[in-house]
Amino acid sequence: MLKNVLEFRQRAASYVLRRAADGEIEVLVMLHLDAPEAGTQIPGGGAHPRETPGEAAIREAVEETGVRGLNFGEVMGNLLFLEPELVQGHQVTTYSWLATRDDRDAWDHVVSSEDGDNGIRMHCEFRPARAAGIDWEMDCFLDRAVERFAATR
Repeated sequence: MLKNVLEFRQRAASYVLRRAADGEIEVLVMLHLDAPEAGTQIPGGGAHPRETPGEAAIREAVEETGVRGLNFGEVMGNLLFLEPELVQGHQVTTYSWLATRDDRDAWDHVVSSEDGDNGIRMHCEFRPARAAGIDWEMDCFLDRAVERFAATR
């Protein structure tokens, strides 16, 4: 048995990026229609056992927003949170960027998942990344993600 191993809950969060017709880079955000106090967020959630952070990022983005045509970009970084209410006591969120060519600007979506989020109603929209207004410090790696996305397109 390994000693000094920190058990944690693994999460994935996604900056879903695209280039608008005018060349500006946009990011997909979501708003909880039934819980406006949740603010402006990006797709994210818990990874399944044996699921990579990239696989979890894509799955969560599709489940929560219904976005189409995703391609994994790269991992931007990780944040470790001490969460006393969690069984493991810690949570690691891995932030990645994903590329899409989804041409919808805004739509409503009902979450389809096998967990407690199933049935939640979301409003999804692309916003200019420079003015996305993402809450809860979920934009912590956004500038770097935009920079890396721009360099590959």
